[in-house]
Amino acid sequence: MALLDAVFKGVGFLASVAGAAVERVGSVVKQWGESLLSNFQVAYGANAEPSNTKENLDTLEVLDAEVIELERKRWRDGGLAQRDKNRLYELNALKKQEFDKYQQSQTIESALEQVSNPDNYESTLLDNNKAHILQYQMGQIVLEKKCPNCGRPMFLQHEKRPDGSPLILSNFFWSCTGFYENNPAILCKTTISFNTKDIGLLHKVDIPELNVTNSDLSIIYSQKSVQQVITKRVKQHIREKDGDIICQVHYVPMILREKREHNGQVLDMFHLGCPHPGCGQVVKLKSPAQLAAFLRRKEGQGIL
Repeated sequence: MALLDAVFKGVGFLASVAGAAVERVGSVVKQWGESLLSNFQVAYGANAEPSNTKENLDTLEVLDAEVIELERKRWRDGGLAQRDKNRLYELNALKKQEFDKYQQSQTIESALEQVSNPDNYESTLLDNNKAHILQYQMGQIVLEKKCPNCGRPMFLQHEKRPDGSPLILSNFFWSCTGFYENNPAILCKTTISFNTKDIGLLHKVDIPELNVTNSDLSIIYSQKSVQQVITKRVKQHIREKDGDIICQVHYVPMILREKREHNGQVLDMFHLGCPHPGCGQVVKLKSPAQLAAFLRRKEGQGIL
């Protein structure tokens, strides 16, 4: 089993699993977790401790609130004094530093989980009928998946399907978060095709949505009673923050919203949006897998 390709917080990681024996999964998980911890200690010192991710997010929101006030001042007054311009530049730099600490701490939390409980993982080989496993991760900035051109985090995207046809693995790709930079000098539009050859997910055993096929999940979801329960559960979290889905522009947790106009179907009803005024970044909850992931993050249980 080769080195991992990416870490999904709280779920597992992608790796080459060609020919891997199931009984070796635990040892590989532990080995990778130990490697992450070792790299962290080399980079930050043997006694270095990861920061508190909740405190990181709180700090990011405080910094962003000051950014918003300066942006409103610029809009109201038609510009900013040099002192305010300098402060705005400083705030954005501080946000980037805090977000980097948040990413590092998330990685170490995942590593500690893998070292402590390696036998809680199993492997699933990805094929087109397992595409929902990738949808389950949509919206996350993926840990340890770095852009080969600029080193920034990458996240998983998929091509649009206007005809509503099911997604297959070749529809997915990696995109650099630098795509959203306002400064052309550091803008990065790097994308990487998703490698569908011998790729599997080493994931926690307690996520039932990852242990069924895409078609089975769709059949279960198609039941009206199931959709009604999902709709009721998700609506209870309207306007709540999702600490695992971070705006790629402003580095703040996104908020659950219900569309003003929708067709009454749960897959057309909800999305996560950035709370920063004027930001158009959204993560649409357009699949049963994404709804399951959201509910698991909020309530500890998905839709199965």
